[in-house]
Amino acid sequence: MTAPLPLPESFALTFRGYDREQVDERIEELLGELRLLTADRDAAVAEAENLARRLEQARADNAALRARADRLCRTPADPAAVGDRVRHLLELAHAEAAGIVATARHRAAAIVREAEETALRRDADARARATGIVDDARRRAERLAAVERRTAARLREVDALLADAETLVAEETPLRAAA
Repeated sequence: MTAPLPLPESFALTFRGYDREQVDERIEELLGELRLLTADRDAAVAEAENLARRLEQARADNAALRARADRLCRTPADPAAVGDRVRHLLELAHAEAAGIVATARHRAAAIVREAEETALRRDADARARATGIVDDARRRAERLAAVERRTAARLREVDALLADAETLVAEETPLRAAA
């Protein structure tokens, strides 16, 4: 996350207030930064959604593989229909297959756990980044609004001073003519 841009303490004074071009440029800079922060937040949310979709796909794949393994294990060859030597080989093959299936299930469960943990971490990170970006943008917008309010108040003060000066000048002119 980028550090907030420093706001100037004041803008350059011109004849009737602040330099409007300078104020407009600063506002445009802040709006550009806000657009970038919004884009970063949207990208983080999209990444979290993508990871959630991938996790769901991994879960679906895991369920399909479990169903297939269960189906294969339920239809073994009948050892009674073959000779002793073949029966012994089939029993060994069944035992080895059961071990392989158990190992595969453990590995699949570990992969699913790891994918879920990674997705949760990334989702939390993306949400935290998005929240930070939004909070930062709000703070910047609030500072910009405060600068705008101060600028408007100062412009009103300058306008009042100018009006007073114009009144004084207008009142002073007849006095000079009479003297």
